[in-house]
Amino acid sequence: MRISRTLPRQLYLMMITSLCTMFGAGTIAAEPAHYRNGTLIALRDIESDAADRVRLVGILRTLSQQVAAASCTLTSGIDVEEAYEVLATSSAAFERYVAALQHGDEELHILGVETDRGILHDLAAIEAEWSTIDGAIDAVLADVTDVDSSHIIDDHSNRLLELTSTLSTDVVGVYSNPYEMTSRDAFLIEITGRQLMLTQKLARDACEIWSDYHADLGKADLAENMVVFENSLHALRFGLPAAGITAAPNDVIRDGLDRLLARWAIIKVNQQTLLDGGTLNDEQKTEIFRVLQLELADLEQLLKDYKEYSERNH
Repeated sequence: MRISRTLPRQLYLMMITSLCTMFGAGTIAAEPAHYRNGTLIALRDIESDAADRVRLVGILRTLSQQVAAASCTLTSGIDVEEAYEVLATSSAAFERYVAALQHGDEELHILGVETDRGILHDLAAIEAEWSTIDGAIDAVLADVTDVDSSHIIDDHSNRLLELTSTLSTDVVGVYSNPYEMTSRDAFLIEITGRQLMLTQKLARDACEIWSDYHADLGKADLAENMVVFENSLHALRFGLPAAGITAAPNDVIRDGLDRLLARWAIIKVNQQTLLDGGTLNDEQKTEIFRVLQLELADLEQLLKDYKEYSERNH
């Protein structure tokens, strides 16, 4: 069975596009100077792409899990058209963002080539790991019953997540600007960004269980990730002072978190069935995949809302 790659699935195209534009154009650096590679660089009145670089590497973490979740869902015959478009769109986005971080991309507001040797090393490692699965992704898109290729993608997705997480840490270290947001705001944004990734890891875990591929590992991972995801939503909504997390700071963020929690209650029921050794019908499996894509879209908006809130206070 083969489906055209040009299906007009606007929901997912809009979802990925929104990731590119959620913070708008670049910012103007506020500090008078900054050290980069041991050199003092004057930054006043110079347009900065720092926030966009940090944002893109965070998106890469999510995409590393989204390609695995979509390929597993697709080859197990669940929500085929939607899963196909998610796989096609997310894999193309991953390749574009890696290239942008290396060479620049004006449309994504990445304004020049990367020069930091540590970051370039990270990007090279990511490209090498991606090369082990890009052929498998093409194979699944050509034949949606190619389970063996889907397994290759799944087998490499953890390593890809590790590498993109290392890149994220290094990019934040090089490009972060303490004059643009407080450490507390940055912490809240980081938690929200991790939630983005977890939506797709949860989808991947569930599919591993129902497709009986690494099912035992999938169950252990799903149980852990469900706790982290739910606790993080509650902490963002109601606060967790012991961890330095404040409650939702305004009505917009509070309403967004309420929607996320309500939708999570739906997902949790089906996922708990998998953890308890039960089985799901195709409709319930489809619900897990689709609702987690909706959670991802709402978390993208929440990330934008936190960013705007932090900017209003500085």
